Amino acid sequence: MDYITPKIPETAQGDLGERGDPVTARRWLEQFPAPRRSAIANWYHYAVRNSACSPADVVHQVMQTVQRRLQWARDPAETAHLHTVLKALQTDRSGALAYAASVIIYEYMPADARQQVKAERATLYLQEAMRGQLVTAKQTAYLRALGYTGPHPEDRAAASALIDRLKRGGGQP
Repeated sequence: MDYITPKIPETAQGDLGERGDPVTARRWLEQFPAPRRSAIANWYHYAVRNSACSPADVVHQVMQTVQRRLQWARDPAETAHLHTVLKALQTDRSGALAYAASVIIYEYMPADARQQVKAERATLYLQEAMRGQLVTAKQTAYLRALGYTGPHPEDRAAASALIDRLKRGGGQP
């Protein structure tokens, strides 16, 4: 079976600029509380999947989604959040457009490239969660099995990084 790789719309490619790299573009999303970001990100992704092919179209569809949700919101906290999102879409238009452009590019990536991006993002969060946690017995045993004889790692994140380095053949630090 042949698959067609869609072409990234030129409007997405040309509008990225300095703010368009994925890390910087995601900063727009980071102004919202972490538990609320996934819903906002999904609105952007749904807009692209529903045929919005320019950053302006994506932001417009997200604004419509927020306004529609405002009509039905009954919880004061939800209403306040939706007003915050709407205000951010209007006041930081360049940030909203940069994030939209990065979502367009992400959605047009091949599935395996998207999975790799997801894995890289997950690794960062996992490393952060492991900081300050005691090294596990399994990590200690695995380090010994890899031939590590150096000082005990300070936390799970350090042990994990050390294991990765040893597995890649980096040797002992």
